[in-house]
Amino acid sequence: MSTPGTILQTFWRSPHLPWLELRSTWQSRQAYKRHSHPQLSLGAIVEGGTRCVCDGEEYLLEPGDIIAVAPDAPHSCNPIAGRPRSYHMLWLDTDWCLSQLPELAQGGSLSCPQPVISDARLFDRFIRLVGLIYAGDETQAAQSVRTLLRALPLQGASPVSPGTTSQKISERLLTNLATPPSLDALAAEFSLRKETLIRSFKQDTGLTPASFLNMARVEYARERLRAGDALADIGYQTGFADQSHFHKTFVNYTAATPRQYARGRSIFDNK
Repeated sequence: MSTPGTILQTFWRSPHLPWLELRSTWQSRQAYKRHSHPQLSLGAIVEGGTRCVCDGEEYLLEPGDIIAVAPDAPHSCNPIAGRPRSYHMLWLDTDWCLSQLPELAQGGSLSCPQPVISDARLFDRFIRLVGLIYAGDETQAAQSVRTLLRALPLQGASPVSPGTTSQKISERLLTNLATPPSLDALAAEFSLRKETLIRSFKQDTGLTPASFLNMARVEYARERLRAGDALADIGYQTGFADQSHFHKTFVNYTAATPRQYARGRSIFDNK
């Protein structure tokens, strides 16, 4: 069975389009843990089937489908019955999206009321965009992204109120990723039983506090990998016990190795 290190994967980034990141993955059976992204996530299924669970709803995707996942929405998109699938994943910075869609900007975020988009014209537009990006035509790619974005069935949304207990717990966990407060300490701080804290947090965010923390660490690691930091330093900065733990957690939440992601190009890497 293939591992992330033996799967052909491409991560494309450019300093000229800092609000965009593209991933292309071919013939992968690798599954993801439930996670979220601060960006708007757009996926195009090229080959094979994909089972996507988003905000508690299950969707079965086929080649030609696009999946649109709102910023910070917990989701997982995994192969069906272990069969390989190929896909492109486009991440767009939320603030940039709102600047392009001023009519939706008032709430401060985006929602995707129709996550699965089965539209041949939009899918072809997505695939042409991928071609422009890999051809190095960044000017046309930028315009193509804007056109695609405006054609999607998106709505404005308000971010989670900062006054909620779960939001305050999130902020406490993010204060120091290397040495976050324990669940016992958080429960005492918010005058809750630990079990109640975990249950309420998951109900509000779709994630357990432990998953939220791991996901935040992985997102920070991605940011530092894009900046060119050393792998060993990133593992330490994000609070992982050792490199093996960092590597395993990164793979679980991204289906790619840290080295693959750092290089940002097609590689076969089993390290």
